[in-house]
Amino acid sequence: MIHNRRIATVTEAEFKELIAIVRDQAEPRPLSDDDRWRADYAEDQRRRRIVGYQQDLFTSTAITHYRRSPAAPIVERPPVETIAAKLDRIKGDRRATFGPPRSDRPSILTQRQRQTIVRGAANWLNVRQRVTLIDGPGAVDPAFGLQRYLGRHGVIWRLCGSTFADHCYVFFDAVGAERTAKIQMVEVRDLVPVS
Repeated sequence: MIHNRRIATVTEAEFKELIAIVRDQAEPRPLSDDDRWRADYAEDQRRRRIVGYQQDLFTSTAITHYRRSPAAPIVERPPVETIAAKLDRIKGDRRATFGPPRSDRPSILTQRQRQTIVRGAANWLNVRQRVTLIDGPGAVDPAFGLQRYLGRHGVIWRLCGSTFADHCYVFFDAVGAERTAKIQMVEVRDLVPVS
């Protein structure tokens, strides 16, 4: 790229500095052990789902046959609040949330509560650890959100930074006829390690 004065919005010195930044970032960073493990694990899971390929006789694309995984565990879920009950509950409350409040699980934790959760999970909270999702935030519609994965097993895929220290990403095992990877951000308080 060259600096064209007729259409440029920055000086030539700034342009050279920006190009140098872009060229420095073009070099890929070396893969860490966790990056290599994630790539190997995802490829292994993909291979486990595939039974084989069937070539078409008329040179069309090959058909991929997938293996069915075990069914999802059956988990007792609280009944969904009806629209009428929801409207009665939030009547007159301008700051009401759509999801039903739970006394046993506050939706917003204090900084001290977050630190306690992270400290309690310090001995098992690491990448590659097998976990089970035992709880989740109340969903407006259980067909969407984390409620779909209740009772499922998975592996900790990635830890979050300091802003979300009480969260991590979990790669859930496939169930039924699922073919794609299910990686979800989950609160650590909703996970239990699997031995």
